[in-house]
Amino acid sequence: MSNIKEHSTVIKHRSHLLKKSRDLPIYGLLLPGVLLVIIFHYIPLFGIIIAFKDYNPFAGIIRSEWVGLKNFEFFLMDENFWRVMRNTIEINIMQIVMGFPIPIIFAILLNELWSARLKKITQTISYLPYFISWVVAAGIITSVLSPSTGAINVFIKRFGIAPIHFLAKENYFRPIIIVTGIWKSFGMNAVYYIAAIAAIDTQLYEAAKIDGASKIRQIWHVTLPGIKTMAIVLLVLQVGTLVSIGFEQIFLLYNPLVYEVGDVISTYTYRLGIEQARYSLTTAIGFTQSIVNFILVYTTNRIAKSFAKWSLW
Repeated sequence: MSNIKEHSTVIKHRSHLLKKSRDLPIYGLLLPGVLLVIIFHYIPLFGIIIAFKDYNPFAGIIRSEWVGLKNFEFFLMDENFWRVMRNTIEINIMQIVMGFPIPIIFAILLNELWSARLKKITQTISYLPYFISWVVAAGIITSVLSPSTGAINVFIKRFGIAPIHFLAKENYFRPIIIVTGIWKSFGMNAVYYIAAIAAIDTQLYEAAKIDGASKIRQIWHVTLPGIKTMAIVLLVLQVGTLVSIGFEQIFLLYNPLVYEVGDVISTYTYRLGIEQARYSLTTAIGFTQSIVNFILVYTTNRIAKSFAKWSLW
């Protein structure tokens, strides 16, 4: 009897080792990604202590003088910081309010197209801007809005209207940022919703048709509930970056004439950190920004869990 038990134990041990050996190639594929995350995301966390020091590049991180919360106090008392904070939040809120429903609507309309060929062409055209760098996109936008040769100004000149310097006017700059941001990202965001719609059981639509539901009713009672989970995920992630905004877009399109409405935290920290070499101050700003983003993600996730009965964790 004991021999049988020992034999069974040996077999289990060997099967366990065999399973581990089969998993080794998978672990090997995973290893480069893990190393990249550790090197570029975890090891640099040591540099956060710069926020609590008067960092001197010649003295190094360790030997630089400790100043405690002095850097945090400085930017919290700086009126320029609160100006860029207000601009960042306002631009992000407008992008969420205006940009969040557009990919959903586009995905639903695309799903209703009768021609598969037309659907593929439209979808491809919609997400192509996502793969264009902001350097190229900014060049296109600047050319289109140019006061001398831009397509829009050439058109309005025909009606006797004076050329408009769109990128130099405060009342035009924010709408340009919001519209171009939506134009560049809505196609890729729609891909997520298209995938979610494709995963919906077609029997639900057939049952709705049998019950006499119109196309609008089918969308309302079948499609929207089917993509609710994806919508919550993307909304939580967007709200989590409420005090962050893409650096490239603003940096490549703004100028001193629109600093009052277009200067955001990322461009502000760039000027302080790169142009003025105030590394401790910019680290403190980035650290505070990360904390606020985490709080926003956590809060939004809890709200989604309470109302939608689903959350990221």
